[in-house]
Amino acid sequence: MITSLEELQAHINQIPINEYLRLKLLEFGEGYSKLMMPYNPVFTNTWKTTHGGALMTLADIAFFVALATLYGLDVSGRISTVEEKTSFLSPSRESDLYATARVIKNGRKLIFGDVSITSDGGRIVSHSTVTYLRNW
Repeated sequence: MITSLEELQAHINQIPINEYLRLKLLEFGEGYSKLMMPYNPVFTNTWKTTHGGALMTLADIAFFVALATLYGLDVSGRISTVEEKTSFLSPSRESDLYATARVIKNGRKLIFGDVSITSDGGRIVSHSTVTYLRNW
């Protein structure tokens, strides 16, 4: 069940934290999404690099959108993030970020995925593995 880019973007815009993140859906397909988070100095740490919490939030939302392409937007109340493991691979300074999320195993109760986040120049910033619980 793939919905339209407009429907998915409208749903992303309704997520309260997106008022600050300003995420933009660039592309999507079955079990796949690519989002962009514009650079915002508010999300940097004391070293002026993107804070790990902002990267993990971007990864979580990107994976949710990948799931919504399979189950529709009404999946919101029927899934829960149960685990997200993130490896921070290189710092990101003053760069828009791009999250590419894929569902890699769609199990009966658990759904597994991965999310890679890159900077403007294509440098990999972080890699996350994500597990969601299916509540139906």
